[in-house]
Amino acid sequence: MRDVRRTARRLLTILAATLAAAVLFAASAFAAADIVLTFVRHGQSQANADGIINTEVPGPHITALGQQQAALVAGVLAAGGYQGIYASDMVRTQETAAPLADILGESVTVLPGLREIDAGIYEGSSETDGLGRLGYGLTPALWTLGLRSAWIPDSTDTNGNVFSDRMSEAVQIIYEDGWARPVAFSHGATIMFWTMMNVDNPDLGLLLSHQLPNTGVVVLEGNPEDGWTLVSWDGVAVDPDPSFLTKTFVNVRELITTPQTAVYNVKKAFATGDLAAITDSFAQAVIDVVLAPVRFVGAVATDVLELVFPPAPSVQVEAPMSAESTTDESDVPADVPDDVVAVAPSEDVESRTPEPASDEAETREESAAPESEATEPEISASQSEESEVETETTEETTTAGTTGDDDTDETDDGAAVKEAA
Repeated sequence: MRDVRRTARRLLTILAATLAAAVLFAASAFAAADIVLTFVRHGQSQANADGIINTEVPGPHITALGQQQAALVAGVLAAGGYQGIYASDMVRTQETAAPLADILGESVTVLPGLREIDAGIYEGSSETDGLGRLGYGLTPALWTLGLRSAWIPDSTDTNGNVFSDRMSEAVQIIYEDGWARPVAFSHGATIMFWTMMNVDNPDLGLLLSHQLPNTGVVVLEGNPEDGWTLVSWDGVAVDPDPSFLTKTFVNVRELITTPQTAVYNVKKAFATGDLAAITDSFAQAVIDVVLAPVRFVGAVATDVLELVFPPAPSVQVEAPMSAESTTDESDVPADVPDDVVAVAPSEDVESRTPEPASDEAETREESAAPESEATEPEISASQSEESEVETETTEETTTAGTTGDDDTDETDDGAAVKEAA
């Protein structure tokens, strides 16, 4: 009886291992490909110049300064190998994208989901101070912290889930278009808050210390399925491996936002009136809410283990250098100046003083003379001239009182190189 139980346990163990291997293989085989998504804020608009909040569609045009900014950022991005240019349905983003589209010979795809966060009752308020500025910036900041239910009165972006959902739909369209390095021209609040709400390595301090200027650039890498990593923020590089505190914040935020998003998805399904969609969304909501604590505990445990037992750093093996690119500095005499060393390897005969013929060279000429007539090479005119040059050089060297030995001191060679220089 015991043998039967042991056999059954072994079979179950083998079956579980097989299933786990199959799941891992399927996950790796169907893993979504990563892309590099670049967000660019529009150039200065007339509303920016006037210092007021304007989120109406289509909105104001960009100013003359904004046009200069658009041309400048287009020149910077033109050599980056970008493909696929997108803009919101607001005029200022389309006008900012136009110079890059002209350089790359592409058209601009308009995606309404890339538009600015609707300011609602704060529309027309000051951009720099006052209650409008505070209210318009505070609510998206709460979304970033995980309070997706915070709302902006009289706004089409009523809460964080509505905003994140319509922006994520635009990003999904960009991803499905298949470009490896697309560029999306959008708006300051939209880029900043959606990025910090969705990346795995958010640096919330940048929202306070480095707000995105006109034509500021934010770069992400990843995909909608596996998530996004913040690469750079207006030229500031961001560590792809966040700290333990940042990881914990992301885990807690995910735990908080999961039930809020589940309720939002169920309400969205009810709005369609489709019974099948309602049933599916409700079932998915239950699964997400039940699994959220389990995922949270697993994520925190993993982060703690990585903190206590950090993974060993990967060893990078340097590729062997070719013989042509390898230079042994030990072969260079220590007393030769740097500028001489840089010129010494040159083989340009005309730029260097010819070295006197050595005794060994004369011996080779004498030994080469008694060859058979069948193998005796013909002496060309150029070889005759070289022999005359060697003879004249030898005579000049004898007159100057120098020797023509092969073991000439390096200082003579250095002097010759300096004269050539």
